[in-house]
Amino acid sequence: MIRFFTSTLLLLTTIWSMAQSITGSVQDTKNQPASFAVVKLLRANDATLAKGTLADEAGHYTFTEVSAGTYQVQVSLVGMANTTSQPVSVQDGQSFELKPLVLNIAGQTLTDVTVRAQKSLVEQQVDKTVLNVATDATAQGKTAYELLQQAPGVVIDPNDNIRMAGKQGVNVFIDGKPANLSAADLANLLRATPASTIDKIELITNPSARFDAQGGAGIINIKFRRDKRLGLNGNASGGYGQSDHHRANAALDLNYRANRINLFGNAAVSDNFQITNVLLDRVAGGSQFRQRGYDSDGTRAIIYKAGVDYTLDHRKASPRQTIGLVVSGNSSGNRFGTYTTTKLINSQNTLDSSLINQSTTGTAERPARNNRVNAALNYRYADTLGLELNLDADVTRFTNTAPSAITSNYVDPNGQPLFRRQRRFDAATDITIVTLKGDFVKEWKSRHLKLETGLKRTDVSTDNDLLAFTGPDHTETTEQPDVNRTNRFTYREKVSAVYASLNRSVGKWSVQGGVRVEHANVTGRSVDLRQQTINSPDTSYLNLFPTAFVQYRATDNSQFSINYGRRIGRPNYQDMNPFVYQIDPYTSQRGNPYLRPTYTHNLEFSYTYKWASTIKLAYSHTDDFATDVIRQEGLMAYQTVANVGRVDALNLSVSTPYQFTKGWSVYAYAGATWNGFRGRLSANEPFDQRAFAFEGYMQHSFTLSKVWSAQVSGFWSAPTRQTVYRIGGLGALNLSLQKKIMQDRGKITLGIDDLLNTMRWKQSADFLTQQFNIDRKWESRRATIRFSYRFGSKDVKAARERPTGTEAERIKTKSNL
Repeated sequence: MIRFFTSTLLLLTTIWSMAQSITGSVQDTKNQPASFAVVKLLRANDATLAKGTLADEAGHYTFTEVSAGTYQVQVSLVGMANTTSQPVSVQDGQSFELKPLVLNIAGQTLTDVTVRAQKSLVEQQVDKTVLNVATDATAQGKTAYELLQQAPGVVIDPNDNIRMAGKQGVNVFIDGKPANLSAADLANLLRATPASTIDKIELITNPSARFDAQGGAGIINIKFRRDKRLGLNGNASGGYGQSDHHRANAALDLNYRANRINLFGNAAVSDNFQITNVLLDRVAGGSQFRQRGYDSDGTRAIIYKAGVDYTLDHRKASPRQTIGLVVSGNSSGNRFGTYTTTKLINSQNTLDSSLINQSTTGTAERPARNNRVNAALNYRYADTLGLELNLDADVTRFTNTAPSAITSNYVDPNGQPLFRRQRRFDAATDITIVTLKGDFVKEWKSRHLKLETGLKRTDVSTDNDLLAFTGPDHTETTEQPDVNRTNRFTYREKVSAVYASLNRSVGKWSVQGGVRVEHANVTGRSVDLRQQTINSPDTSYLNLFPTAFVQYRATDNSQFSINYGRRIGRPNYQDMNPFVYQIDPYTSQRGNPYLRPTYTHNLEFSYTYKWASTIKLAYSHTDDFATDVIRQEGLMAYQTVANVGRVDALNLSVSTPYQFTKGWSVYAYAGATWNGFRGRLSANEPFDQRAFAFEGYMQHSFTLSKVWSAQVSGFWSAPTRQTVYRIGGLGALNLSLQKKIMQDRGKITLGIDDLLNTMRWKQSADFLTQQFNIDRKWESRRATIRFSYRFGSKDVKAARERPTGTEAERIKTKSNL
């Protein structure tokens, strides 16, 4: 591998490009980078615009493919006086690096001038879709979970599994790093996170080699707000929502930025409760089970982050070295209950008996606890010649305790009590993740060449302990250990990775190729009270994950691209845990220690017009596809995860913004997916199914006056099929009205979520032993009110945004037993 990198570097240094370029940097009078300043390349003879760009975070800019001629570079930034370079003459084959341009504070203050600019609510960039949550008024009363539910092309099922562009296997990141949580615990975190604390959400369907290969469907990156102003600044907000039950949250962001230090922190608290009505009908062994009831779900949580960035050489004109430390985490107390009545109808279609069941996980006195703490240390070196080095060390600790109890009362057809059964569980999970990571970037700007390479080591240790008890009931006078369910499962995963990618621009073409090599060693051990042991998984494997991107800019407004990537879907840790989690006497969940990774090939073609409107055609092929399945054992049914076969998916999507009038803009997205599923649910249950899926999203924004605005948004997912399971349609219509107050520093927002009350989950199956129908309706229609206030300086300086060390760890615990 070392020989490969050495040979690559020697090859790159010999590559020569005849294209002309102009590079330079922009800074203020304190020698600080003027991040994201507007940079224009003007023809010197008539001052007409030849090209335009934005300076990057470090104040650097580059103009490529510059025709021969004489030019001047003009730079502007809000609150600063424009500055223009001396004329420079460009000849064929020449490239220039200009002296730093210095911006001075404008002589006229902005007290009489109001600059109004707003990002599009949804941006379609070359490699991702960006949802600008901070500018979305309809988002302000929601949670992060609800934002993802209604994001273009994203669907979340009742088990909190996320699909994007019609595919399963999404990796959720927070501020450039994975959430390090299971589907259930990630859902709890997102439900406890106010949308007002989020800046943007990035949807990346085909990541480059720099990212971990984990996640066949791509990455969703949730980026929280960071204040970009000098001095002490902050934002305080609070919101309340009311459906049948309440939802309340509050958040505070603080940021202090000086010459060489940036201190930042934020915290959010929430208190949510809701009821979900449940209907479940299924057939097993000639008998019918008709279940009616509800789930109660309450969460109280705090989410926090605190960090510091320190510039080591701030006295230089262009500081090169920064060190940063971030500590973040969350803590929540959950109270989840299921209260159902199940009627057992025999083969003669008469009532045999009924089961009244109460299952609770956590109580007000002893809630189920989820705690996560992450400490991330980063060193960054970047110079003006295109060299960048990032070194990261991360430690994550996650603990979960979930006390639960099940009480089952059996009654005869006349409603008379027969007997009672009781079970109690104490589940505890402890997971530690240690990650070391280094990334090296070298850019030859005059040659339009960029090399990225790096390595990473991740070590995961998990310890899961389930204590199960039976009684007291009609057979036992005291509580006894349940030897059939008590279990301890330990798991160790070590992943080592190295990657390299090369980007080259020639004329209208841009090409990037990369490869990531990952070696994984995985071991698991499960032991019950009888000392029966399962040593699985126990495997190691080496994989290559190539990526390739080709872009062609036909005109300034039209761009074509094609990209390819191979990705892996490693099982969640708890999916391999053979614990049996009892829901009621007839229903349970369990893991599968014999799960295998899934492998996906992704191929995408896209056309983008004016950097906003996009048509995309994507194909993916997945082997060893893993999904939730229902197994029957007599009258009992249990849910598990299994590798069932292969999936071929073809997705066509169209997205575009449109400005109807000065005060009325719209964004629309439509995506259609054709899926082909082939495999076996079990040895005797082969399937070969075809399915069509459609997702649509539209958002209208109205500027009513200088202080009033309104938004209308809605989405719809059409009925579809996942292997042999039919899934019903899902949609919502949302309204909001917003007013700026207190000299535009404050905002008050009124909203209605799911106006038509159409958010519900329907799933059914009619395939051999799979005979069931599920209907779940939660409190989705809600009136909301929210107030936010920002305070502090208006002097802007960009914050340092960086991904931390870990990229794709997969913690999964069972919090809802």
